Amino acid sequence: MLESLSLRARLLALLGATLATGLALGVGLLMLHAASRVRAESDSTARLAREFVATALASVAESDDPLSALRARLAEVERLRHIHIFMAGSGAAGAPAGEGRRAPAWFAALVAGPPSETRIALDGRGRLRGELALAADPGDEIDEIWEEAWLLALGAAALALAGFGVVSIVVSRALAPVSTLAEALHRLERGDRSVRMAAGDAPEFVAIASRVDALAQTLARLDAENRALVERIIHVQDAERRDIARDLHDEIGPFLFSIRAGLGALARKLEGARREDCLTIDAQLGALQQVNRRILGRLRPAALDEMGLEGALQALAQGWRDLEPEVAVGLHVAETGEPLDETIALTAYRIVQEGLTNVFRHASAARVDVTVERIVAGAESELRILVRDDGAGVSAGVREGIGLRGMGERVAALGGRLTLESTSPRGAALQARLPLPTGTSLETLCDAK
Repeated sequence: MLESLSLRARLLALLGATLATGLALGVGLLMLHAASRVRAESDSTARLAREFVATALASVAESDDPLSALRARLAEVERLRHIHIFMAGSGAAGAPAGEGRRAPAWFAALVAGPPSETRIALDGRGRLRGELALAADPGDEIDEIWEEAWLLALGAAALALAGFGVVSIVVSRALAPVSTLAEALHRLERGDRSVRMAAGDAPEFVAIASRVDALAQTLARLDAENRALVERIIHVQDAERRDIARDLHDEIGPFLFSIRAGLGALARKLEGARREDCLTIDAQLGALQQVNRRILGRLRPAALDEMGLEGALQALAQGWRDLEPEVAVGLHVAETGEPLDETIALTAYRIVQEGLTNVFRHASAARVDVTVERIVAGAESELRILVRDDGAGVSAGVREGIGLRGMGERVAALGGRLTLESTSPRGAALQARLPLPTGTSLETLCDAK
């Protein structure tokens, strides 16, 4: 059970148990003291009563009517505290009942003990017969003790509650940095490196807060270094792909064209089987040229270099319109006057390309809309790419393909986010957000080559 309690709850529970135990011990000691006090008072009163009876018997011994004289003397002490004197066998009550007492019966029973009665034989020179009974009556003393005990218990309980409240506030304030620390660590776990903890008052928490702040700063620096490194790797990869694409286009392409041209000239000079062999080789070279073009398209879209992002996306959308005329393809590229990074331009193009490919392969959609826009939030800005269709949506349990997974890794490496989710009432939305360096915008992206 204690494992489920917070540190604050454990401390307060321990404090409450300590206070309750202290109150219980105090009450127990008070009861013991009260019982001994009642016994001492009763014994003292009984001793005085016996002395009084002895004196009274001596004084009435010479009286003409000693019994009446004794009763008169007893009437004088009828209201004597803590004891009741009466003639045994006269039918008088031994001790007054508890009516009118302020102390409850259970308290009186605990501190008074069993009732006691002392009997003294009457011997007035043969003129008195019977016994006098002396019955203890500690009711007044018990009432006084009850009032004192009640006030003491009430004061102690009030003091304990006040102390508990004060300690509860102090503990809560002292442990407040613990929850702040937990929240800060949780934010760090989620990737929020802007965490900064308040120092607090306790030296221990001041040290912890400074270390958490230092950890956040270190993680932020490492994240920035990793992001810069990954971006550099991506830039290098893109540059290598661009160089390979240029070699394929400028070197391999002309060689293939030259070979086919020479082969065509040779075929025109030949006849029969040799001519057929040349035509077969020419067909294979044509297929090789198609493979070369596909590789060029995967390495570096030619339209992106020639027309910029917007023109390349227009060409991509038109290509799908021509291929699938029954599906409406909408494209909106927001206009800005600032250029964007070449890597971001290529990434945006690839995201739209992958999104449209998945829509036409799997969505069974009647319409797909592509939006590319820049979103500004204060001093920061980002590029938002959205591919939204009205098709079948994303089925539960369907795993991402290699293309989307690769796009997600590329976007994450650039510090962005890529999401794919179903939309209401139907369809799916592929959305990417790419952070833009300060001083760049969509126009450069549209003109990036």
